[in-house]
Amino acid sequence: MTEQSRAKEAPLDEGLALLEEQRLAMLARDAERLDEVNARLSAWIAACRHVARNVDPTARLLPLRVALDANAALARRSALQASRALGALLGPDARLYTEEGLTPAPAPRREARSA
Repeated sequence: MTEQSRAKEAPLDEGLALLEEQRLAMLARDAERLDEVNARLSAWIAACRHVARNVDPTARLLPLRVALDANAALARRSALQASRALGALLGPDARLYTEEGLTPAPAPRREARSA
C-alpha cells in the first residue's frame, strides 16, 4: 500500500468511526454525546469534501454509505417513536406532524358534481 493510498484511507476510516460513534449515541439516547459527535462529523465532512473528489468512489466509499444509511434509518425510527409517544400523551385530537412533515388533516370534501 502506498503512502498516497494510506492518506486517502485515513479520512475515510475516521468518518466510518464517527458514524459508528453517532449510531451508538443514538442507540444510547445520549443527546449531549450525539450533539458532540454530530459537530465532529459535520467538521469531518467539511474537511473531506476535497478528498472525496480524489477517491475512487467504488469500494472504499461503500462502507461509509452503508453506515450513513443505517444511521439515517435509525434517526427516522427514533423520530417516529417520539412522535407516537407524543401522540399518546396528547390524545387523538392533537395535530401532529408525520415523518414527511405533514399534518394528518382530513381531505377537503366537495360535492360529486362540483368539478
